[in-house]
Amino acid sequence: MSEKNINISVLMPVYNASRYLKNSVRSILNQTFREFEFLIIDDGSTDDSEEIVSSFSDSRIIYKKIPRSGLSAALNYGLEIASGDWIARIDADDLNTPDRIRIQNDFILKNPEYNVVSGCSVYFRDPCEILFVMKVPEFDSDIKNFLNLHNPVNHSAVMFNRKIICQNGGYNEQFSCFEDFELWHRLKDKLNFRILPEYLVFTRLHSRSHSYKADREKIYRMLSDNNQENDLFWVEYFYGNRKECRKYFFEEFSLRKLTAFVISFFPLKVSDSITELRLMSRIKTKRADKKKFEVELKKLLL
Repeated sequence: MSEKNINISVLMPVYNASRYLKNSVRSILNQTFREFEFLIIDDGSTDDSEEIVSSFSDSRIIYKKIPRSGLSAALNYGLEIASGDWIARIDADDLNTPDRIRIQNDFILKNPEYNVVSGCSVYFRDPCEILFVMKVPEFDSDIKNFLNLHNPVNHSAVMFNRKIICQNGGYNEQFSCFEDFELWHRLKDKLNFRILPEYLVFTRLHSRSHSYKADREKIYRMLSDNNQENDLFWVEYFYGNRKECRKYFFEEFSLRKLTAFVISFFPLKVSDSITELRLMSRIKTKRADKKKFEVELKKLLL
C-alpha cells in the first residue's frame, strides 16, 4: 500500500442479488483508484451469485460465503475479517462512479479529523431511468441535526474508520434494514461526519423488503426516546402513526408540514407511496442533470 494512500477494504454484502451483481462488482473493479481489497460477503445466497463473482479474475476480490445470518451480521463479519483501516461500503444492487474511492482517499488524507466520509447520490429505477439527485447536508453539525429524523449518509457511498466502528459494537444485528441509520444515530456523538458534494453513487430504487415495517418501528422508538431533539410531528409521520402526527401539527407551521398533514388522511398504503416518490427532490432535479447522469449510468450498466 502506498504511503500516499489510506488502507481500504471495500465491503459488499450479497444476498440473492444475481440480477444486479455483475454491474455492481464491475463498478468497484473499474475504479480509478486501484489499491484496495474487495470483500464480498455472501449471506447464504441460493441463486447464482457465487458463480457471478467467480467469473471475475481479480486478486483484490475476497469472496466469503456464510450461512444466512442477516445483513447486519454479514456486515459485522466483514468488519471482523477486513484488513483495511477504512471500510468503503457498497450494496450489491448499487453502482459507484469510477472516481468514488480516489475522491474519498484524497479527502481523508487531507482531512484526517473525519472518520465518516460519504458523498451525494443519484437515484434511478430500472432499466435506466434517472429519478432524482439527492442533495444532503455536507458538514458535521448539519449532518448530526439531520440524523434526528433521517439518515443522510448513503450506505453505498460511505467510507468509515473501521477501528472506531468496531470499538463501539459495529452494526446492530437486530436491524435487517435501516442498519446504517441506527449505527450513525447511536454513534453520532463519537464521530465526525463529512458528505462530499460530488456524486459518488447511483442508488437503485425498488420495492421495500418484508422487514421494512418492523425496522421502521424500531427507528420510531429510537427517535421517540430522543424526543427533546425531534419534531414529534415528523417522527410520527415518517415512522409512527400518521393519525398521531396531527396532534403536533400546530406546534410550528410550514407549507411542507401542511402538505404532510393533508397526506396523513390518506390510506397508509397511498400515503407511503406519495412520501416515497420524493416529489420535492424530483422537482428540484434539473432535466439537463438527468440527461447527464443517464449517460453516465448507461456506461456503468454496459
